[in-house]
Amino acid sequence: MDFLPCSHTLAAARERNLDFTSLCADYYKRETLIDAYSVPIMPVGHPSSWVVPSDIAAWVVLNPKTKRQSGHPMEGRHVSSSERTTTQSCRRCGQPRHNSRRCSNPPMVNEGPRTIVPNDYRRKCSICHTIGHNKQTCPQKDTPVE
Repeated sequence: MDFLPCSHTLAAARERNLDFTSLCADYYKRETLIDAYSVPIMPVGHPSSWVVPSDIAAWVVLNPKTKRQSGHPMEGRHVSSSERTTTQSCRRCGQPRHNSRRCSNPPMVNEGPRTIVPNDYRRKCSICHTIGHNKQTCPQKDTPVE
């Protein structure tokens, strides 16, 4: 066999009281690993101490020639067909590809039926919780609490 056994094979071998090592290729056994490193490994030393023939030392070896891939570089990664694609949009101005923290555009306002920014994302007054003013300009600011 030229492989490691799968978990199903190991379960069947355990059921039949077989030795697992008989199912593995010799390449994966501990004895093969020990035999591979039993031969002494000789260090090569510093390159200045190497004896190199003069005809080989005269060769000039350059880096391989590489060519940059043509076309515009890819932005991001390829999206799998099973993934949903969503674009990030700013809740302040409605523009795509940035958020409200990094927004330098003027804020969009709601103009009747042409709502660009949903009302859920617009700031509300902290006193009466309506959109269109803040607590400093709230008409209910100075009304007494009953």
